[in-house]
Amino acid sequence: MLDVLEFLGRRNSPAPASIIASSCNIPRSSTYGLLNLLKSRRFVAYRANERAWTLGSAAFELSADAPLFAHGLAVLRAFATVSRGLTPRQIASGAGMSRGAVARILPYLVESDLLHADTDGTYSLGLELVSLASRVGWVDRLRIAARAHLMRLRDATQETANLIVLDGDHAIYVDQVESPYALRHTGWVGRRVPLAGTATGAAFEGPGAAHTMADAVETGVTAIACTIDIPDFDAAVSITAPSWRIEEFGVPRAEHMVEAVSHEIALRLRA
Repeated sequence: MLDVLEFLGRRNSPAPASIIASSCNIPRSSTYGLLNLLKSRRFVAYRANERAWTLGSAAFELSADAPLFAHGLAVLRAFATVSRGLTPRQIASGAGMSRGAVARILPYLVESDLLHADTDGTYSLGLELVSLASRVGWVDRLRIAARAHLMRLRDATQETANLIVLDGDHAIYVDQVESPYALRHTGWVGRRVPLAGTATGAAFEGPGAAHTMADAVETGVTAIACTIDIPDFDAAVSITAPSWRIEEFGVPRAEHMVEAVSHEIALRLRA
């Protein structure tokens, strides 16, 4: 148990059970039972949208006298899938922390301008995050170079087009051009997802060609991804769509379009 907690405490992102098992030398057959036991004691928490595990509120409370970096990181990640302000209760729920632990860390985040305290009692992301993000220059260059191509991919397929960068054993959505359909995949900019079992993960394992995966990101959603072939960037382009609609459009046809756009972006970045 201590090995699992120490491993999760060293990470800056949630870990899938398979990674925990291999890193802590635990048999796969025993890992889920152990994780669920720790979850029942609130020492770990399961993030369903990422299919991964992270430290829970009880682990944070072991050092309740002084908020830790992990506390602040968990709070900021609670905003990963929303654009509105959150109440302390909502932050605690999204971060997998107790309300007491959240109350201790919020003043530090506001003071650092990582969060902004609104007059209605909610909190929103602060401008310091914009400043920090702007220093990741290569991501900005990638987004600028890819934007027009993503729009063309969206127009050609009528489905949501995504720009994704690699971050260890996860992928981060850094740009998205939404489908014009009312039923569409949306709101994923800034979201981190595990590579295992996804079209993006398959694309990084087999670069240069489009890879298709259904029901990996969400049930009923098909993703088609292809890496961008340029040495300085670990990135990929993808589309996400309701499975029935992309099947009607034609998966091979969509794969060809995703590959073509990934090659166009690579040429733009090499110019």
